This record gives sequence, structure tokens and C-alpha cells, in this order.
Amino acid sequence: MKTLSILLILTLGVFSHAQAGNNDKDEQPAETATPSSSIAGTIVDDETGETLTGVEVHLRGTDMKTYTDFDGKFVFDHVNPGQYSVEANIISYRGEQTRSIEVESNEMHAFNLKLQTLDKE
Repeated sequence: MKTLSILLILTLGVFSHAQAGNNDKDEQPAETATPSSSIAGTIVDDETGETLTGVEVHLRGTDMKTYTDFDGKFVFDHVNPGQYSVEANIISYRGEQTRSIEVESNEMHAFNLKLQTLDKE
């Protein structure tokens, strides 16, 4: 009986140790989060305040470009920290409108840009 008890204790000890080793293998190392910033905004007509659809919006110094949606909104996700100029351009409106912006890690920047029509002086 004594031998059986010792054998049972040793078996439980080995089983417990094996389970502890398996738990360590199941744990995934914590992934480091990459900094992710966003720049978003709305493009509106300077005179009427109406939102403008289809405006080309470019992040100068990058190859990132998008167009405003039906609500005049645009978004640039996963922007690296740094100094940028946001440019907006559309036919029938005066040249490129530009806004400079400083982006830090894990920030969300939102703003409006107003475009003037060509006939407004």
C-alpha cells in the first residue's frame, strides 16, 4: 500500500509539472503595439458651408491620397508621426487649399477645410 501511495504521488507530481509546462507554451508573448495616428476632416464650400463630395485630399510628403465621401469626409489611417501638409483640390474651386499638421504617436486629428469657388474674389 505504501508503494502504491508513493507511485500515485510521483505520478501526480509529474502530471502537474507537465501541465505547468503546457500552460507556459500556450501563453503568447505580448505583441508591442505599433503607433497609429489618424488624420480626418471634412471639406466644405467656404460660401455656402455645404460639404463637398469627390475632393482629392493628399498628404504631402507621402503617397497617401483619398477622396471625400458623400458627406465631405476623408480619413488617413496609420499615419506615422511627423510634420505633414494636407492638401485639398477639386475642379471649380480655387487651387489647392493646404493645412499643416504635426502628428504624434497614437493621435487622432480632425479639422475642416473650406474651399473657395473660382468666381469668388
